[in-house]
Amino acid sequence: MKIVVIGGNAAGMSAASRARRNDPNAEITVYEKDDTVSYGACGLPYFVEGAIPDWQKLIAVPLQDFIEKRNIAVHVLHEVKAINPRKKTLTVYDHPNERTLE
Repeated sequence: MKIVVIGGNAAGMSAASRARRNDPNAEITVYEKDDTVSYGACGLPYFVEGAIPDWQKLIAVPLQDFIEKRNIAVHVLHEVKAINPRKKTLTVYDHPNERTLE
């Protein structure tokens, strides 16, 4: 089974992790348009007010753990531009290489 998660915040990575637990053999891919995954956006107000001095404390699980320990393919700086459910394809913009992929 192939599973794609669009968005690598805490909720997206939680969904990918749950999918891995439910199907150890699934091919799971996450696309995130920014360079950081698994951050708790709900903690941002605490960072802004200074209660959390380092924004990286908002990251629940490091990127490498998803790749190496959970066998989840994570593509940061990749922005999903379109979804074609009939063809089961995505159009993704690869920001580092400045190219569009399907």
